[in-house]
Amino acid sequence: MTSAKTVLVPLDGSVHSTAAIPVARGFGELLNAPIVLLHVSDDVLTTRALVERMKLSGEDVPGLILEQRPGAAAAAIVKEAGERHSAMIVMCPQIRTDLRWRALGSVAAAVLRSSPCPVVLVPSARGRKRWALHRLLIPHDGTPTSAAAIGPATDLALRAAAELVVLHVATPGTELPTEPGTLVSPRYVDQPQHEWPAWAQEFLARLCAVGGARARTDMRFAVAQGEAGAAIVDFARQSDLIVLGWRGALEPGRAQTMQRVICDTSCPMIVLRVDDSGRRYWPWSS
Repeated sequence: MTSAKTVLVPLDGSVHSTAAIPVARGFGELLNAPIVLLHVSDDVLTTRALVERMKLSGEDVPGLILEQRPGAAAAAIVKEAGERHSAMIVMCPQIRTDLRWRALGSVAAAVLRSSPCPVVLVPSARGRKRWALHRLLIPHDGTPTSAAAIGPATDLALRAAAELVVLHVATPGTELPTEPGTLVSPRYVDQPQHEWPAWAQEFLARLCAVGGARARTDMRFAVAQGEAGAAIVDFARQSDLIVLGWRGALEPGRAQTMQRVICDTSCPMIVLRVDDSGRRYWPWSS
């Protein structure tokens, strides 16, 4: 595995955005990567004024790199991440609870769509308490897109000596995913003693094969019933990171589970982009 070059943390000058800093510190330690705090503004600021604008304390600054860039926020963040070969962008987005199908504010949504690296979304409600990675949660609906998250997730789990929980939510009466290669769950979700054990074994085996799971990972499989977003949020209460594979759609009617989780979870979530060609980009993996 190679060391990533930076962890980029955009700060918009609000107190709530600083909730991303403890999570970024945790990732920086895992990846042996320096942390860059970025503020986008056309104002000319001294270092002291920049620290104040970012709402940082004297304890925050040592060991961190502070940068200011002009221009439009999302474009400047994406450009900085590319130029610094960032392992990830860690940000605390504004959340729109009035429009659940468009949970992210415009800047975070634009960064998510254009970022050259994974994006970690940190709920502002978690505040500034220390963050460490002990348990990762991977929601998996049986599709190759969600399977794509398993490789980088197992890399992170091995680095942190963390447990990896693969969660499949069975929701009777809903439309099955149409993505080619999807492994659907058994029809009778209320009879686990019959079809579920064999299916669960096949599910994990295919997940590891398709997703490139690393050996020696402490992994367990969990099944829940009900609405997928609610089940993920519930499981995430005992997790430190949600890992999602994503193909880039945020339009109304798309990524509904992801939007629900963004709105309701108190757990940081890393979004791993997979494009139409199956290309994956997570710089900490070999």
